[in-house]
Amino acid sequence: MHRDLIVLGKVVAVALAVGLDVLAVSLGVGVAGLPDGAGPRVGIAFASSEIAMQVIGYVLGAGASRMLGEIAAYIGFALLASIGLLMIRSSLRNSSEATFDATTGAGLLFASLSISLDSLGVGIALPALAIPLLPLLITVSITTTAFTSIGLAFGARLGERYERNAERAAGIILVILAVLFAIERLA
Repeated sequence: MHRDLIVLGKVVAVALAVGLDVLAVSLGVGVAGLPDGAGPRVGIAFASSEIAMQVIGYVLGAGASRMLGEIAAYIGFALLASIGLLMIRSSLRNSSEATFDATTGAGLLFASLSISLDSLGVGIALPALAIPLLPLLITVSITTTAFTSIGLAFGARLGERYERNAERAAGIILVILAVLFAIERLA
């Protein structure tokens, strides 16, 4: 019984840590504005990418080095900062047509990868932490979807209120998050 509670605590802690990362990115995407019906698509994409990367990481973690996990996290930070910079650049153009859309196609793929590459590192660590994969994946899918919905909704409300500078603010948020995540990783 005691061992089960410890494992449950580990599962919830990892799921929350991954979910908070998703919440922060979803907030930035929501501020930029969402087309109708994009929320569920973004939620599914973010949850799917988190789960896929943890499974890949788990497989690699059974026989691979920790170095790949560290490199993957920094690639994720760079992608996140790149998305933010593209959004800032798009907001500074006079054109009313946005050039970067984090809710469809390549934009959604890059956004999903930027938040899930650190999950590759988490997945690599799972065998060493004795965390069972299936309960973690179920918990991560629930928390990721919930945090995505919350972040998108809250970000959209901020975007409606400050529509003029919303895309620029979203880009700045994403760049700041990438820098903060990298600093946290280094510390």
